[in-house]
Amino acid sequence: MVRPLELIGIKTNLVRPGEDLVEALLGGMERSGLALTDGDVLVVAESAIATAEGGVVNLSEVAPGPRARELAEKYGKDPREMELILASSDRIMGGIPGVVLTVKDGFLYPNAGIDHSNAPPGHVVLFPKDPQSSAAAMRRRMEEATGKRIGVVIGDSRTHPLRLGCVGVALACDGILPVEDARGQKDLYGRPLLVTRKAVADNLVSAAEVVMGEGDEGVPAVIIRGAPVKFAGDGEEMTIPSIPPEECMYIGSLRCGPHPYQGGYDRLIESARGAMERAYAPYSGFRVGAALLTKGGRVYSAANVENASSGAAICAERAAIAKAASEGEREFEALAVVAETEEPVAPCGICRQSLIEFGDEIKVIMANAQGDAEIATAGELLPRGFTVKAFGTKDRGA
Repeated sequence: MVRPLELIGIKTNLVRPGEDLVEALLGGMERSGLALTDGDVLVVAESAIATAEGGVVNLSEVAPGPRARELAEKYGKDPREMELILASSDRIMGGIPGVVLTVKDGFLYPNAGIDHSNAPPGHVVLFPKDPQSSAAAMRRRMEEATGKRIGVVIGDSRTHPLRLGCVGVALACDGILPVEDARGQKDLYGRPLLVTRKAVADNLVSAAEVVMGEGDEGVPAVIIRGAPVKFAGDGEEMTIPSIPPEECMYIGSLRCGPHPYQGGYDRLIESARGAMERAYAPYSGFRVGAALLTKGGRVYSAANVENASSGAAICAERAAIAKAASEGEREFEALAVVAETEEPVAPCGICRQSLIEFGDEIKVIMANAQGDAEIATAGELLPRGFTVKAFGTKDRGA
């Protein structure tokens, strides 16, 4: 028999920075005559978590850097917010006017999870610092206060590709298994399921979002009663699993190799274009310029240098790498390369090998003198490249 599912919203006063969210939820439950029971799942909005943890930032106190200003202009964002997005992201995937798609801790987040809604004027709410720890702490305190065994899920809202409207997504959970393996179960026609895994935590958040709403409802948490979830036992993994971008059905298909450049490295391209003018190419006339950006913000530019003995020639990309490495640089963010070609110029094989020595996530912006450009990572340009990993060590030396 299928148990009925109940969704019970917990209404509270406006959650303020530094407020004890557990006490606020317990107070809201008491005023509404609500009580937790064994087996309940408490879904809590990430904005309430972040606000209570003090993650509200006054934009007037943020000083945007050059890259933040450049990306803000490209995507129609406030430069101060863009600075916060850069600081809160592991990787920027691209974007459209008003929204930047980022990766943080293996998950996709529009604008790094930074939110204007439910924030005071002139402020934004950051993403929670450690959602998993927050979920665990909330479950522990709720269970101590009520004596009931529950699960806690921290949720947010997202859009699906090519769909209008928001659905729920779980950022962290504690006490329940977030994903259930349905492989081996039979479908309606008796065929075994081969790949299906049920995103239980995400589905619970989607259900709770119907009650929470997106506006001034004042419902930062929802009790879900009767959900067919599996409570986690000792040693069971409660962290929500993720997959690498290249294994994602959506991102993997869109990012398998060079794709259109969306901005963010215009100055680096200009530096490469300037280097191209200094190329020494008396034999081929094929001039190339490259500019290498370190993670510390320094730029090393160089041009190709030909030689009557062709083996003594050096490409612009390798010249820039050698120039930076000889100065002690080892951590690189991006390389731009420009040539007078019909299509954006791509590094040759030996240049790709030279670049991947320092990391397969280095972005490579390939451009021509007319302004056309594409972008890819070093790993995308040289799949399964020969690296230090082949030697069984991660140490590249000094």
